[in-house]
Amino acid sequence: MDSIKYTRSNYAPHSSGISVNVNYSHIAMISLSNQPLNPATTKLKVLLPTPLYGGSLPIALHVADALTDLGHDCRVLNFEEHYSLFRQFGSLLDGDRGNSLKARLASILGDFAAEVAISNRVDLVWFTAQSPVTVDGLRRLRSAGIKTAFWFVEDIARFEYWRHIVREFDNVFTIQSGASHEAILRAGAKSVEYLPCAANPKVHRPIELLDEELSRFGSILSFVGAGYPNRQRLFDFLQMPDLKIWGNDWPESWVNRLQESGRRVSTEETVKIFCASSVNLNIHSSIGQQLLENGTFVNPRTFEIASCGAFQIVDEQMPLKLHFAPDEMTSVRTVPELVAAIELCLKDPEMRKMMSAAARRRVLKEHTYAHRMRTAISKIFGPGQIPRTPAMNTIGDLKTVVFDDEEFLQFLSQFDDNETASLAKLMAKVPGRNHKLSRVELMIMLMNEFRHWGVEKGVIQ
Repeated sequence: MDSIKYTRSNYAPHSSGISVNVNYSHIAMISLSNQPLNPATTKLKVLLPTPLYGGSLPIALHVADALTDLGHDCRVLNFEEHYSLFRQFGSLLDGDRGNSLKARLASILGDFAAEVAISNRVDLVWFTAQSPVTVDGLRRLRSAGIKTAFWFVEDIARFEYWRHIVREFDNVFTIQSGASHEAILRAGAKSVEYLPCAANPKVHRPIELLDEELSRFGSILSFVGAGYPNRQRLFDFLQMPDLKIWGNDWPESWVNRLQESGRRVSTEETVKIFCASSVNLNIHSSIGQQLLENGTFVNPRTFEIASCGAFQIVDEQMPLKLHFAPDEMTSVRTVPELVAAIELCLKDPEMRKMMSAAARRRVLKEHTYAHRMRTAISKIFGPGQIPRTPAMNTIGDLKTVVFDDEEFLQFLSQFDDNETASLAKLMAKVPGRNHKLSRVELMIMLMNEFRHWGVEKGVIQ
């Protein structure tokens, strides 16, 4: 960002003929240029507070990885380390008391994230679904000139806490569209965009497994995920003896199919399962009564399995055709179609190999987290949008510079310390020409007019 820096001048002309003794060093920190951001080339400072746990936690980490790969300075606040305390509140205390302490811990972490962002003068704070956040923290970030974005990577019909907070974000992104966006806008959101899930090719990739890993993680049929009601009813109905189920929240009685006591599976283990399975079943979660529901979003697993070069059978979702062609993904709409697809695909390893390779090529071309972050950054910092950069300091920073100038400090007391310092903002507090101007007001007016002169002459933009 271009800016003009001044050292010192004892006497300066004013267009109205007034002369004023000016110490330019007091306002040298304020940028005189407001250049629009080029999202493709500008390096941003981004703070990313993660969720404490759950499926959105690895997504947040993949986002951070992608932002770093794109050349941005991304700092992660990994709140996962606080999950053990969060969980103890629920296990050691009764419901209301435990839930109250959980909420307080989440609020503290949300406010902490806001303070870290402000103190580090970041351009953007990126929140993922379930990241700790508070309304007060978001408002403080807005006052400090810091952009905020919220990627809701969950079903808005199932988790509705977004209703109370979306109005506070600058940008909201969802894995659903259509009626979902209408609902979010009605809740007061300023902007909402469709941003589907993705894969991280550095993590979700084909790997060769050792014999003991193949024995442990391999299977003819596998499923990875939590035991949502529709999944439990489906697998109870099908009774597939070759199916291995990985994940939590499944009936303990399913000992023959449930692997390793139904524990949570790490991201690294998930990749091994995908690569070691002949057919990966990908059944989207649902709270409806249908065993297979034609839902409104494509889950992360769809992109992750494909990125691993592994084969999957997925239940048809409305947006699926936007992302994969029929020769890249085997999809089904009914239980009989699922049974038939399993039988057919298990008999044809060459077809599985060809479709898996095609799906992986599609992911690498269009569906990585880097693709998603390029899209998001261009929406957040599009034409005319200006990130808060170190050249655009806060009023508090300016007060630090002029600590020995009581008159200037008095003028700056009209602003909040976290507000971005700019000539336009200072000029808004300078009275009209019919008013007797103070030394500080004259100084600001002079700098503003000099800036206009520089723009006119092409010295600055």
